[in-house]
Amino acid sequence: MVSSKLTTALVVVVACLLATAAAAERKARLRGQIVDGKGEPIPGVTVTITSPDIPNFTITKETDRRGMFVVDYSRVNVTYVYRFEKAGYQPLEVRQVWNLEGTQDAEWTLQPATVDFAAGTKPVSSSPPAVEAYNEGIRALKAKAYQAAEAKLKEAVSYDPNLQQAWAALAVVQVELGVFEQAAASADKAIALGATDEAVLTARWQAYTNLGNQEKAAQALRDLEAIGRRTEEAKRIHNEAVALLKAGNKEAAMAKFQQALNLDPSLPESQVGLATVALELGKAAEAADAAEAVLKGDPKNGKALRLRYNACLALGDTARLADALVGLAAVEPKVARDGLLKLGFDAYDAGRMGEAKERFLRALEIDPNQPLAHYYLAIALINEGAIAEARTHLEAFLKLAPDHPEAPSARDMLASLKIPEPR
Repeated sequence: MVSSKLTTALVVVVACLLATAAAAERKARLRGQIVDGKGEPIPGVTVTITSPDIPNFTITKETDRRGMFVVDYSRVNVTYVYRFEKAGYQPLEVRQVWNLEGTQDAEWTLQPATVDFAAGTKPVSSSPPAVEAYNEGIRALKAKAYQAAEAKLKEAVSYDPNLQQAWAALAVVQVELGVFEQAAASADKAIALGATDEAVLTARWQAYTNLGNQEKAAQALRDLEAIGRRTEEAKRIHNEAVALLKAGNKEAAMAKFQQALNLDPSLPESQVGLATVALELGKAAEAADAAEAVLKGDPKNGKALRLRYNACLALGDTARLADALVGLAAVEPKVARDGLLKLGFDAYDAGRMGEAKERFLRALEIDPNQPLAHYYLAIALINEGAIAEARTHLEAFLKLAPDHPEAPSARDMLASLKIPEPR
């Protein structure tokens, strides 16, 4: 029989051994939290942790109602890879190099899986009713009126069954409505017609995930991840282009920017880079096209607004330059106003009164106190017979510049202009 003293001693020894083993097991602890774009916790996120430095290492966790998860590590000075997944959100993968022992806190943000379609996007279709219904559907989608959006997008594909953008948008809407079988079918149809954008691939992944079709959900996720890999590769090539540009190798830099855009056409920094180097190489048309591509997604991008203006100025295309000047007003109002005035004077001198009127009107939108814009706009309006409106602009001119050399002429015109009596 073992004595009670011996038993007690054994218990103490075992306890010490267990404590030592536990200490050896845990060198570090991560307390992670997953939140949405508003900082609200997201429960039920699947967290998968692996490490390229530790063969066969995998830990799976799920966030609690506070969006929290806790994981203990027995090794430091290694890289851990975290993958966060939950239906309704874009999957996120991050790498963390862990060098310190002890407890660390970290927070990650998941973005909604649905990617908005730009309102007013013009799809390629030979059916005007299809295009009209599509645009109405997109407006409803942007307003989160999903039932109305679904009805209009279905109408669009009834007019043109090959309207890829409408099928893609319909898939997004149907995910929002929770009709996942229909969403999957719409997404597959869009992809069969050539859609490859993140919105439709995300909708397909969401749909199959919610349907419980693990095989198709896994394939959809792989396709979605491929976009991310293409984007990363595009960014790498973009950085090579920047390095070439800094080294003065402009032709090679331009080719690299274009290569990056072939992988990810939506990469704005590469579009700006392409516009910049194309302009420096005297390729104004390509520079203007690249700048306009940026502005479609970011209408207030200052670099792109300036690049488009300079490129259109070099092109000598007055109509395109006028549009560029209107956009430029957001960042360079004086340059835009004076540029539109010059275009107005040029059109006036050439006898193109309708064009001159439009340019002077645009200049006054930027600066309502530009006297000469009022004066020459009044003359253009007199030419059209718009007497009352012409008088208003002549009066504005005299109020702003009573001592201008053209003031006597303006007073004579005011005295002679009679507003026709109503019949």
